[in-house]
Amino acid sequence: MVPSGRVEPAGRGSGYSHAVDDQNYSSSFDEATSVLTVRGEVDEAAGVVLREELTKYSRDFERRVTVDLSEVEYLPSLAIGVLATARRTADRAGVGLGLRAVEGSLSQRVLSICGLDHETD
Repeated sequence: MVPSGRVEPAGRGSGYSHAVDDQNYSSSFDEATSVLTVRGEVDEAAGVVLREELTKYSRDFERRVTVDLSEVEYLPSLAIGVLATARRTADRAGVGLGLRAVEGSLSQRVLSICGLDHETD
């Protein structure tokens, strides 16, 4: 994990990793597959980071990104709002935003209840 405020290459330059200090949230981005993997709790502070990451890694919504929420333990309405807004922006740009969660997981149940289409593992 990388301390708050810094985003650094992870591994052989194939992705990036980000963590928020004092929060149970972390993420990593795989440049090769355009998958943003989110872990932990997406609370208010992490929601801001997630919004920034979606904009950054999608190159201001010029490329499709898939958000893997399989390891998320807390996904409140604020996080759903960030994802729904990002998806709407990506759809308008013609690139879309993919969402992924493990079948039966908290994230998968929340996405289903909120009516956000997603892939399941």
